[in-house]
Amino acid sequence: MSTEANFKSKDFALRAQKKILGQFSSRKAAKVFINENLATLLDLLYQLMKSHTQDKKVAEKFVKNIIKLSIKIGVLAQNDQFSQDEIRIANKFTEQFRNTAMTIASFIEVDFSYDRNVLIKTIHDSESQLKLLVKNHLTDKSISRIASVANHLRDPTLLDAAFKKGTPQNEIMIQMVNEINKAIENGDL
Repeated sequence: MSTEANFKSKDFALRAQKKILGQFSSRKAAKVFINENLATLLDLLYQLMKSHTQDKKVAEKFVKNIIKLSIKIGVLAQNDQFSQDEIRIANKFTEQFRNTAMTIASFIEVDFSYDRNVLIKTIHDSESQLKLLVKNHLTDKSISRIASVANHLRDPTLLDAAFKKGTPQNEIMIQMVNEINKAIENGDL
């Protein structure tokens, strides 16, 4: 069978969208695709990672990976590429992600409630759900981005610093929780 017979415009357009939008991975470009509250959360995640690693490039790559993944998954969803089973996985991931955000908020708002193991487990579970969702749609490189983001987020030293009162990371987390609460109230999370 010839290559021309296998060519489908819709498939090509979808791949092109993912590729082109994947190039828009800066925090400024992300603000075009997301609301101000979520853009602020990305900026705070950048600050948190930069403060923790003391490495601007690591922090930038971390946020760029989040943006690329978000855009690619958004393109897939917008083009109805997910099966019914994958939609159930996406809904489960969304619920898990929202619960994790509320858990983070409670760990900041309620003294002595922080439990590193709970966060590590929920981040691991979210990573597994997200990989399951996109395994049939994204490249291995994109799937490795999911692992990279999750590995950074469940770094015990980052988590401990973020929830230890008085640290620079904790000050950033307090700001993040304010934004998380706004996102929950607005229905964005």
